[in-house]
Amino acid sequence: MASSDFQQLRNTTKWLVIIFMVIGISALHLYISRNYEKSHILAREMYFLPIILCAFWFGLRGAILTSLTITAFYFTYSLLNWHGFSTDDWNRLLEIALYNIIAITIGILQDRQRARAREKLEVIQALAGTVAHEMNSPLFVAIANLELLQDDFDQNSEPYMEIENIIKNLKIIKVLIKKISQLKRVIPKDYDGTSMIVDLDKSSAPTSKI
Repeated sequence: MASSDFQQLRNTTKWLVIIFMVIGISALHLYISRNYEKSHILAREMYFLPIILCAFWFGLRGAILTSLTITAFYFTYSLLNWHGFSTDDWNRLLEIALYNIIAITIGILQDRQRARAREKLEVIQALAGTVAHEMNSPLFVAIANLELLQDDFDQNSEPYMEIENIIKNLKIIKVLIKKISQLKRVIPKDYDGTSMIVDLDKSSAPTSKI
C-alpha cells in the first residue's frame, strides 16, 4: 500500500470514529427520557470528546466542522425542549458556545504545533540533505581509488582482502548516507539506555511500513 493511500485510510477511519461518536451521543439524547436530567447532562458533556479528538487529529477545520455539526443537532434539540429561558435552557446555550470555543482554541493550538513541527522537520531535512551531499562526494572518490588500488594486488593476498574490507565498510556508510538523505520524519530510539538517537530505518521508511 502506498504511503498516500495508507494515510487516506487512516484519516477515513478517524472520521468514521468521530461520526459514530457524534451519532451515538446524539442518539442518547433522543433515547433517554427527559425525566433523567442528569443523564442528559452527562450525554451533553460527552460531546466534548469527539470535538477534542477531531481537533488533535485534523486541526482547526476538523474541530469546527465537528462542533458545528453538534451545534446543529443540539441547538435543534434545545429548541424542541425550550422552557422559556429557564436555567436549563441557558445551560444548554452556554454548552453550545463552549463546544465551539473549545473547538477553536484546541484547533488553533494544534495547527500551530503542527506548523512548528513541520518547520523543524524541514530544517532537519535540509541539514540532512546537505550532510549527505557533502559526504557522498569524498566517499565516492575514496571507493573508486580503493578499487583501483585493489587491482594492483592478487585477489588472495592480504592487502587485497584488507582493501576489500575497507570498501565494504565504506559502502555501508554510503547506504547510511542515502537513508539520511531520505529522512521523512524523526523517530528516536534508545542508544545505550541513557541517550536517544534517530532510527534511520524507520525515519526514512514510507509511512505505511512503520
